[in-house]
Amino acid sequence: MAPYTYGDIPDDIVTKKYTPLGKHLWKIHQEFGYELQKRMIVASVDYMYPELKERLDNTISAAKDIIEGKITNPSKIVTYTLFPPVISIRGDLAQGTNKLLFGESTDTTFVVLNDAEDGKIFFILNAHCEDGIPVDWWLVRPDDELLDRRHMRLGYKIRDLPSKIKFNFTDIGSKLMDILRDVRNERAPQWANSTYIIGMVWGGAMANMLIERSSWEAFAGIWDGISAKKAYGMPDYWFSFVPWPPMIQTMALMGRKPFAMRLAGLATGQNLYIQGLEEVGINWLKTNFPEMWEFSFVKQLNEVGIPQPIQTLDCQLPNTKDKKTYKESNFDWIYPNPDEFIQLDDLGVTFEDALKGVFTDITHESEGPYTVDNVVSIGLGRNTKILKE
Repeated sequence: MAPYTYGDIPDDIVTKKYTPLGKHLWKIHQEFGYELQKRMIVASVDYMYPELKERLDNTISAAKDIIEGKITNPSKIVTYTLFPPVISIRGDLAQGTNKLLFGESTDTTFVVLNDAEDGKIFFILNAHCEDGIPVDWWLVRPDDELLDRRHMRLGYKIRDLPSKIKFNFTDIGSKLMDILRDVRNERAPQWANSTYIIGMVWGGAMANMLIERSSWEAFAGIWDGISAKKAYGMPDYWFSFVPWPPMIQTMALMGRKPFAMRLAGLATGQNLYIQGLEEVGINWLKTNFPEMWEFSFVKQLNEVGIPQPIQTLDCQLPNTKDKKTYKESNFDWIYPNPDEFIQLDDLGVTFEDALKGVFTDITHESEGPYTVDNVVSIGLGRNTKILKE
């Protein structure tokens, strides 16, 4: 029996009630307790910039190579979207999907709040797409003086603004937009007339998504976060946009299963991508949190396996509207036939291959058994080895 329960999470953690939505963080808490998460949040400041730089620069360089024809098989290449940078997307679909979801010329500023520090702003990530093509990004770290800039009407510093007002992402995002749009215009005046969107994200939600190795689980997880209030009875969103891109808002109204299917179709043609992890992230985890590395990454890939897309769609999440769920810490996600999760050995790929990323032709309509013949390519962006022409 796991040593830690829901009751062991401090009551002053403002996102405590969201715990059932973060299946990976919940397992970590059960095994190690909440203090490990707090230590990781503090330590991750040093790792954040090089990790995002490697991921987002790869996205931009791959997009450039595809446009210039240097990548000749973009349908077999996977990168990450700029917003949010946790979603896998096929090279040939990226431009069209970005334009459909966000528009011709768009800046999205992601504001990540620290669950463990009363909702203070942890960091800010701004990304720009022009004609659907990722072109630029910049990051504001927790120690950046920009976060000391004050809201002219309210007088609060940017870093403190969320914790000074009621935790309502729509309200917080609207107030931050008053300041951050000016910051965007100062840093990139050439895009001053572009569509501007704020993305509000709890750090725990982002961390849970970064641990996820299945692209389909990530697609469904987006719905869980943006539907947290309506579908799961949470106090507010787990993450949200201000204002909402119309297409995303419309898709969200369809429900978890239709949303995941449509986003998977737009992003990867509904093909499963086993999401890798950048070398800088691997080294940071192994050096600083080896127990977390073994428990969340090695175990997930080598022992638990990856849910088939249809298992993701048919998964039953905890009943968060029932008080007994919290009282009994009954937060298990119930998958149909979990013994049929996809294993790396089935696909003929090594653990090291999986850390690079494995693109397959497995969809929600596929039926096992799965073999090496289902593997399309291994890698991410420019660094991709195509196995199936």
